[in-house]
Amino acid sequence: MADYIPQSDAEYDIWQDNLVLIVLASAAGWGIPTEDVQEVTDAQSFWKTAFAKASNKQNRTSADVAAKEDARKGYDKVLRTFIAQWLASNTKVTDSDRIRMGLSVKSTTRTATPKPSSAPVGNIDFSVRLQHLLHFFDESTPRSKAKPTGVHGCEIYYKIDGASPTDESEMIFVATSTATPFTINFEGKHAGKIVYYRFRWVNSRGERGPWSSVISATIVG
Repeated sequence: MADYIPQSDAEYDIWQDNLVLIVLASAAGWGIPTEDVQEVTDAQSFWKTAFAKASNKQNRTSADVAAKEDARKGYDKVLRTFIAQWLASNTKVTDSDRIRMGLSVKSTTRTATPKPSSAPVGNIDFSVRLQHLLHFFDESTPRSKAKPTGVHGCEIYYKIDGASPTDESEMIFVATSTATPFTINFEGKHAGKIVYYRFRWVNSRGERGPWSSVISATIVG
């Protein structure tokens, strides 16, 4: 609620006056019970009296200022509850009505997940026998483990032994890892062989980004 409720008392007073006037004129059509509207106007009356006293800088006392602060806190609570219950999601209240009252309007447009435009950067920890621990990061933020916006995970491909691959068609899909690092365990028969890896990001819609460079490491036996 703090997103649209003004911070300064003067702006707050103008905002709440406008909101209450519109509510009083439309409450019946919006199906709002009389007693709930009355709770708002009662809190408003208390606020208006306290605000008027505290606004008189020539004659106000510290008690008047404190009373104004208490009145606003109480009025805020009543307004937040009332708005949440009767204005924010009430199907009889239109978005144009909410705009006239100075309220936030919920967006009905979903932001499209962007296609990955950067590539992962990888490195390999091969210190454990028959195991590769793959670390991957985005090339634009190499010191962060965070994936790019909209990315679901990192696709991992490899080729065991032979010459370095010149095309991804020579490689086998291993997994889509949603977090770094990713562990691959090998059989004893692979000890001493070189494994080549490439990575690429994939988003939640299955769209893939550019390939990483080829990296490689030996399988320690």
